[in-house]
Amino acid sequence: MSKTVIELQNIKRNFQVGDETVHALRGVSFSINEGEFVTIMGTSGSGKSTFLRCLNLLETPTQGEIWFEGENITDPKCDIQKIRQKMGMVFQQFNLFPHMTVLQNITFAPVKLGLMNQQDAEKKARELLSRIGLADKENAYPAQLSGGQKQRIAIVRSLAMNPDVMLFDEPTSALDPEMVGEVLQLMKELADDGMTMVVVTHEMGFAKEVATRVMFIDEGVVKEQAPPEEFFSHPKDTRLKEFLSKVL
Repeated sequence: MSKTVIELQNIKRNFQVGDETVHALRGVSFSINEGEFVTIMGTSGSGKSTFLRCLNLLETPTQGEIWFEGENITDPKCDIQKIRQKMGMVFQQFNLFPHMTVLQNITFAPVKLGLMNQQDAEKKARELLSRIGLADKENAYPAQLSGGQKQRIAIVRSLAMNPDVMLFDEPTSALDPEMVGEVLQLMKELADDGMTMVVVTHEMGFAKEVATRVMFIDEGVVKEQAPPEEFFSHPKDTRLKEFLSKVL
């Protein structure tokens, strides 16, 4: 039996917009096991990115508890910065430091946080760059790279921290169509290596092929979750059926 890495217990997240309270998450309970690849789907505004950002407290839940590797990270006494070192996060917009070379981008956090010395960090960075076929780009700056290259470097920058879990928030949505494949291929390789991953995505084919579980969020509620075969071929929830009929 795989061990549970992340567990959410009745997570609610409300936002105040003027006089109105927006219920982004309405009591979500969910667990993710080691080695799972969970993809999250839903329409814009469904709460899927809020859900993902709660996992490492980039969004603080209004109510409920989140446990990571046996520790309650919603407890104010928890050192969230230390937890985030174990949870890599990749965003739509790459977030590379524009004034640093590729190598500096990858080595900056592990060295700054005292996890590695400069020499070891550079060795690890070069191994990662070789893995993704970008060893010749170590002295390039982000502005000299394509979108697909930037996103793959953003992913290996997270990997340089040796995380236990990787979170992806629509990692291909800002890319030109011809660059999507190279990023998805890297993510597929990570899944094959057994990395625990949670991915918000619109890439249906990718979810079908790679995910161990697909989850549908609608109006801040998990309406359905199932292995991909069942999720796409035999949806039960009415809203999910509607959603799939529009996107498949």
